[in-house]
Amino acid sequence: MMSNELGAGSPALPAYFLYPVAILSLLIILFVMVRMRDRAGAFVVGAAWLRYIMSAFHQFTYRPLAAGMSANALASIGIFVIGLMNINLRHLTLRFLLPFYVLIALAIISALGNGGFTSGLITVITKHGYLIVIILATYGAMSRARGGDFMASMLWAFFPVVVWQLISVVFGYGKMTETDINDISYIGGYNHEAAFSVILATCLTAACFTTGINRQLRFAIVVTCVAGIVLANYRTTLVAIAPLLLMFFASSSLRQFPWRDRPFVVSALIVVAAIGLGVLSLLLAERFSDVTVATSGDVNFFKPPSEYTVEEGRLLSGRPAIWSNYIYAWMQGDLAEYVIGFGPESWNDTFPLYAHNTLVNYLYEYGAVGVVVILWVWMSMLVSALRVKHRQGGVLVGAHLSYIVLNMATMPMWMVEGNILYGLICGYTLYLLSLQKRQPTPASASA
Repeated sequence: MMSNELGAGSPALPAYFLYPVAILSLLIILFVMVRMRDRAGAFVVGAAWLRYIMSAFHQFTYRPLAAGMSANALASIGIFVIGLMNINLRHLTLRFLLPFYVLIALAIISALGNGGFTSGLITVITKHGYLIVIILATYGAMSRARGGDFMASMLWAFFPVVVWQLISVVFGYGKMTETDINDISYIGGYNHEAAFSVILATCLTAACFTTGINRQLRFAIVVTCVAGIVLANYRTTLVAIAPLLLMFFASSSLRQFPWRDRPFVVSALIVVAAIGLGVLSLLLAERFSDVTVATSGDVNFFKPPSEYTVEEGRLLSGRPAIWSNYIYAWMQGDLAEYVIGFGPESWNDTFPLYAHNTLVNYLYEYGAVGVVVILWVWMSMLVSALRVKHRQGGVLVGAHLSYIVLNMATMPMWMVEGNILYGLICGYTLYLLSLQKRQPTPASASA
């Protein structure tokens, strides 16, 4: 993922901050992986840590290295292959994974319909394969872990990310946002606030899922993640984590009260949430001012990109204008392109920026069929979460809703960081479903 695909990139932190933290975190993560004594769990922790470390060194890892692919891309392929060696291959036949296989099949069909196999198809297959092995490795690790140990161990993968962000805040290494030079994003020297904030959202999700640490520590990690996302200054992720936070705090609060008192507790939580949202809206009023303008009804976004004024093109960080370019380009295609789109990663040949919306991107790359399939993926996973009868069920549903919201204004399914996030969520879903069976075997865990 190059800087010009998302927008203006950020310079990396100085070497005297990067290398010591990276080396220290390597020692920690090796100790954690050895202590886990589980190949699948160690793989997920190591894979996530490696991705986060490599992304911090983007001045090296984003450059083309071989066959036009960057070190990050080559590492993703390697991690996918290693992942296959650390999962139970029989789990690849679970019906739970069918929607993801359809995604891969659609990418192949779209590529064949637009000129054959391309490097874009390889990229897409690798990302979807990466997601599948993270799902199954998470499921396997959770099935063998004790008392939520896996998710607690997973939190160590985020140690360097949090430290680097703290350094960027203390020493003033910020990045200007694309739409307002007065807004600063503190992202620890990472390339862009989108991927960085997704990493913190993943840490937040793992913290909400874990039951292997005490309540006070988990609360402190959740607050740290939220503060980090605020400092990253990426509104999309800040809005997207709301369902997860709401379900997490509601679930944590309700469990402390008997059933007869819970209706009163729910009422109190609603009042507190309303007050909190009011205070938050005042604190972030300036940052969300263009959202107010965009939702006022005075601006028409449903028009060709050529009709956007300069001011309209800046609203919501330029997203409506970007979406318009993609949608109208799709509308100008032929019948085959209406149905299966222009092919995997084809936007790179036409647009300077990615679509900032997964549905819009799938419409352009995979046509109307693509939109139906990606909605099927999300809804099937959400329905699976709704079937879970576990005290963590509400938090799990909140995580799925947050991920869907996140896809509405950025593209986590296009980012490896987003694949790690969704892999944890779906893997945890599969695990909790398996607990509902008397004998949680691979066959009975399928959904």
